[in-house]
Amino acid sequence: MRCSDSKTDSSADLLDMQCGPMHRTGIVVDEPLWRVPRQTSAMALSASKVVATRWHAGSEHEQEFGAETPADCYVVKIVLRNTNIRFRVSGRTVHDGVTTPGTVHVTEPAVPVRCLFRGPYDVLHLHVPNNLIAECARDLTGHSVPELCSKRVPSKDITVDSLGRALLEADRVGGSFGQLYADSISIAIVARLLGSANCETTTERPKVGELARWRLKRAIDYVEAQLDKPVSLADVASSVGLTRMHFAAQFRAATGLRPHEYLLRRRIERAQEMLVGTSMSLVDVALSVGFQTQAHFTSVFKRYAGQPPRAWRESRGVSVIPRRTVLRDGYGSAGR
Repeated sequence: MRCSDSKTDSSADLLDMQCGPMHRTGIVVDEPLWRVPRQTSAMALSASKVVATRWHAGSEHEQEFGAETPADCYVVKIVLRNTNIRFRVSGRTVHDGVTTPGTVHVTEPAVPVRCLFRGPYDVLHLHVPNNLIAECARDLTGHSVPELCSKRVPSKDITVDSLGRALLEADRVGGSFGQLYADSISIAIVARLLGSANCETTTERPKVGELARWRLKRAIDYVEAQLDKPVSLADVASSVGLTRMHFAAQFRAATGLRPHEYLLRRRIERAQEMLVGTSMSLVDVALSVGFQTQAHFTSVFKRYAGQPPRAWRESRGVSVIPRRTVLRDGYGSAGR
């Protein structure tokens, strides 16, 4: 596969865009080029094992990359953060605009793809060998042959999103169990996608129309600008000119998340950036992302990140001298 860039100011900028500030080596490794696993990872593909790679950076630069899926595997894309992209498959644009966490897309073997990244991105790629799909088919006697099919447009799957985030923790699992942990979660993701692709429901409820692209962008921009303040559903709905009921239903259809769930997720993602990028105290971080008490912040952070904020920060090698900050009394409810 080939990777090309455009609008690059320097080779240093390209390195920053490709790998970000940290170059991970381990079970889930950074890609040297977009959608290209490292040589050691490629060896695992020949052994009918799923290979997980990550493509992420925090730069605001605009970059475009091209690649082609190898003839012997599928590539599953799982978006991990808000990303503004134009994604093309075989010359056809399948998405142009903001894509949210939990967005999933499958690219079939020997298919060319291009993606324009308009700012920061974080994407998990699973390279699924054709041999593994064939093995699944042999185990499913009496059922139709499973297929990983590329849908017309990227879709939302919160279960795959949760599994993908769990997969990122593989390197934190002790000893040789880390690879077993990663293999098990990877197979779970493949099974989920195979089941979804081959399960036809005849009694589907009428689908709610998705929020118009311009309204989705305006709602996301509004939330981003208000992360440090109380935000109500009525506030966000009003920013796009809809009633609360219509906005909530259409937002969930477009993103797979309820508005309040999306707001909390973005607050935690912003908090994670502050925890590793600044020396702010936990209390100051909590206040800066709209929580009124550290207790509430800690509770929500642990629910999304799997660890309390202090432990999460320390696990990434960041140590900060504590300082005192006074919070308002009472148990606040951020974002309601």
